Amino acid sequence: MSLLSFTKSFIGVGGEQAAAALTTAMVEMAPETATAAELENMEQDLDAAGQLISRLQRELSEERRAYDAINARYTQMMGAAENLQRQIEGASFLKDPLQASLATLVAQIEEIVPELDQDKKDVDATQALLTEAEAAYQAKATALSDAKAKLARARDDMAHAMREEERAAARAEAARAVAGLSSGNDYGSGSGINAALDAMTRTAQATRDRAAVLDMKAKALSGANTAEEDPNIAAAMATAAGTVANATVADRLAALRQRK
Repeated sequence: MSLLSFTKSFIGVGGEQAAAALTTAMVEMAPETATAAELENMEQDLDAAGQLISRLQRELSEERRAYDAINARYTQMMGAAENLQRQIEGASFLKDPLQASLATLVAQIEEIVPELDQDKKDVDATQALLTEAEAAYQAKATALSDAKAKLARARDDMAHAMREEERAAARAEAARAVAGLSSGNDYGSGSGINAALDAMTRTAQATRDRAAVLDMKAKALSGANTAEEDPNIAAAMATAAGTVANATVADRLAALRQRK
């Protein structure tokens, strides 16, 4: 492959394609390994571009030396031809030898003109190629720099995402713990504590009911005692019972007689 074909083929692979490949590699299964390999490829690509530029610079330097040499020869021969032409124009005799020399010189100049033109084209083409290669090198260097920066940002993003995931997991775990506490409280207060409180309330009410009954009994007994102690009530009660309160022996005997 010629240098021109090789260079055009090489420059056709732009830095953007490598950067796109890097972006794709970053989302693969092993991003660290893939990106490292892709960055290495990009650096190798950049090194190859640098080597190509060095080669083009060397080629251009050699072509310029060759062109400068033949151009200097051409300039010198043209100067000599013009000098002979002036001599011929100013000579009144011996023009034939001068014309013969001029014809020979012109023939030699004509022979080197195609080579001179080709060398000039080669220099111009190599110079254009070198300019394109330098631009491609700069693009590749920029792409590599951008890719490294993107990789650094991607790593930072991944680390940040991992921290966020850890924080989210911690928050979720805390939420589950709080939910467990709430559920536990609901269970305890609804089934255990409330039941205990209800039982205690029922016990207290039953106690109050028993106390009320005892109080009623105490009041009743107190009222009965009071009635027995009242002499009027006692006499009335005795009359109702067919007896006389505080009856004397004579009264009692009279009462017994009435039974006959």
